[in-house]
Amino acid sequence: MLLSKKLYSLILVFTMAASVAFAQVPQQMPQQQQDIDVSDGEINQFASVFVELQSMNQGVQQEMMSAVADEGIEVQRFNEIMQAQQDPNQEVDASEDELQNFAKASQAVEQIQAKVQKEMEKVITENDLTVQRYQQIMMAVRTDTELQQRLQQKIQQDQE
Repeated sequence: MLLSKKLYSLILVFTMAASVAFAQVPQQMPQQQQDIDVSDGEINQFASVFVELQSMNQGVQQEMMSAVADEGIEVQRFNEIMQAQQDPNQEVDASEDELQNFAKASQAVEQIQAKVQKEMEKVITENDLTVQRYQQIMMAVRTDTELQQRLQQKIQQDQE
């Protein structure tokens, strides 16, 4: 139970990191434009990238957990302080030592995020996609059930 809570917390941190990493790339596509045409070739490229990024995610989660722990703060507490700092309506209830450890851990996590962002972009471009196109397809996959099914089928075919 404790491990699953830690893993959930770390997934939250990684998801935020990935969102931040891709949010830094200018988005040229309006939010309403969710229906896009995705060729079979693009689905193949996207599926390869998607699977590779998921695999990277697992390693990065471990790396982030270690970085946070190395600074003497538990992952769950790190996430609590982070959420409190991001919410202007919530006061951060932490000791000076916790805040110092949090700051060091945050810096370590940011360094990991910067490294991962570059690696993610490299994986995308090595699969003949642009970061912008990957983002477009990802946003469409989130809302288009037919596209989700195509992606799932491709991933399953590749695993067989």
